[in-house]
Amino acid sequence: VKTRKFGSDVVLGAAAAAAVSMSALAGDAVQWRVEDGGNGHWYQRIDTLLNWTAAKAYCESRGGHLVTLINAAEQQFVWGQFSLAGANCWIGGFQSPTSCEPGCGWSWTTGENLTYATWRPGSPDDNRVNGDENCLIANINGLWDDVASCAWCNERFMIEWSADCNNDGIVDYGQILAGTLSDANTNGTPDACECAANPGLPSCCIGDIVADRVINGADLGTLLAYWGPRTTGSFSIASDLNNDGQVDGSDLGILLAYWGACPTANVPVWATVIETQPDPTVVTNAALRAAIVATGLPGRVRDTGTGIEMLLVPPGTFGMGCHQESLNGSRTNPCYANELPVHQVSLTGGFYLGRFEVTQGEWQARMAWNPSAFKSDPDSPFRPVEQVSWFDAGAFLQRTGMRLPTEAEWERACRADTDAPYYNGSADEIAAGELGWRSDNSTNCTHAVGGKLANGLGFHDMLGNVWEWVNDWYGEYADGTQTDPQGATSGTTRSIRGGAWHDLPHIARSSIRHRDIPEITGSGLGFRVARNP
Repeated sequence: VKTRKFGSDVVLGAAAAAAVSMSALAGDAVQWRVEDGGNGHWYQRIDTLLNWTAAKAYCESRGGHLVTLINAAEQQFVWGQFSLAGANCWIGGFQSPTSCEPGCGWSWTTGENLTYATWRPGSPDDNRVNGDENCLIANINGLWDDVASCAWCNERFMIEWSADCNNDGIVDYGQILAGTLSDANTNGTPDACECAANPGLPSCCIGDIVADRVINGADLGTLLAYWGPRTTGSFSIASDLNNDGQVDGSDLGILLAYWGACPTANVPVWATVIETQPDPTVVTNAALRAAIVATGLPGRVRDTGTGIEMLLVPPGTFGMGCHQESLNGSRTNPCYANELPVHQVSLTGGFYLGRFEVTQGEWQARMAWNPSAFKSDPDSPFRPVEQVSWFDAGAFLQRTGMRLPTEAEWERACRADTDAPYYNGSADEIAAGELGWRSDNSTNCTHAVGGKLANGLGFHDMLGNVWEWVNDWYGEYADGTQTDPQGATSGTTRSIRGGAWHDLPHIARSSIRHRDIPEITGSGLGFRVARNP
C-alpha cells in the first residue's frame, strides 16, 4: 500500500497496511520533510469551525497541538496548505489572562515564547472580554491577530504533530500512518509509549495472538501452526512477535515469557471493575467490542461512591437523527422536523454511562429525600427517580462527581451502531414494546429498571420509563459533520431524550427528542448519569 503526500512516499508492509485505517490514509495530513528543509512534523488542516479552546482540545485529543509557527519558513509551509481565499485559521498562540499591557504574556501552547514578526499592523490590541484569554488567529496572508476566546468565535484550525515519545528521531504520527507503530485507541500516541500508563491497550498484551486477553495454549498452538517464514496471513503476522520475518524460537521465547493473564485495563480512580472485557453475549457487534477493548479501559464498572453501575461507550462516528419512519401496522409515523437533518457526529473519547436510569434508592441514599410520584410500591427503590428538574439532577451530580451526557453521547449510547428507529434494528413500534415501558404496556406508571431488553451496549430503559435530561441547551440540528458537539450555546429549554411511560410507542424511539424548561418536574422526567474515565 502506498500513499503520496507532497512528494513523500510511505510504503506499508502487509501487517502495517492492516493496522492503518483507510480514513487515516485518505486524510489530508502532510509532512514537512527534513530532506526538503523542514522539521519532519506532520500537519493537517481541519475545516470544522470551532472556537479556539475547543480547537485546542480537539488537537490534543488526537495526540497533536494547535499549530505553532516558530519561523518564517514554517509559516510559509503551513499557510501554503490554505488555498481558500480569505480563510482564517486558529493557531496555537494565546495571551495569559492576567492584567497587563497589550503585547505581554504571549506564548505558544507548547511553551515556546511567541515572537511578533507577523502581527497585523496595530496588533496586539489587548481586546480580552470578561477576563477571556486573547487567542491567535491568522488569515490567508499569514498575518496574526488577537481575538478574545469567545464561545461564538468559530474558525478553521491546523493540527501539528511533533511528539517523538520513543526518541527515534521520527515524529510518532508519521510512524502511526506508516503502520510501524500501532495506535489501537487512535489518540495519536503510539501504544508502545502508553503501556506503562495504559496497560489495558491490546498491543500492550505481548503474546496474545488470538486476542482473548490471556496468553495460553491457544496462543502457543497458533504460533506453532504458523512456524516458519512470515506470510501475509493475520495469524502469521501476529505470531511474529519480534517482527523479524520469521516465526521461530525467538517468538516462542517471548510468548512463554509473558505467559498468563494480560495486564489489567486501566481502572478509573472512582471505579470498581465488574468486567474488563465486554460480554460477547451482550455486545454482540464485534466492531463495538473491538472499539471498547481498544480504549484500554474496563467495559463495565461500578461507581464506588454511589454503587451505580456504568458501561463504557467507545469513541466512534454515527448518523445522529431520524433515519427512517416507524411503523405501526399499516400506519406510519414519520420523522419530526426536530429529528432532522441526519448528520454525522464523531465522538473522539470514550465515556461511561449509567447502565440504568438513576433509581429512587440511589437518589434517596445521596439526597435524603425522594420527590418521586411512584414511591409507595415495594419495588419503588428500583424504579427510576422522577419529578426531578434539570437543576435537581445537577445537585445530585455535584455531590457525586458525575455529569449528564451530552445529547450526542446519549444518542450514540442508545443507538449502539444501529440506524433503525429502535435499537433492536426494527422499525416496528409494536415489536419494540420489548425494549421499553410506554403507554401501551406500562399500566400508567414507571417500572423497576432493567425489566426490558438491553440494547447492543448493554443499556436498559433508554426508550420509555422516564424521559432523561441531557446536558445540552435545546437547539435545532444543523447539517454537516460535527465533532464532540455540545448543543446550543444558550437557550431557555434543555433537551430530554428517550420518551416515558405515558408516551405513544412512536415517541419512545432512538431519535426522538423533546425539550423542557430546566425548572420543570414531572412523573415522566428522570435522568441517567455519565462520567469521564
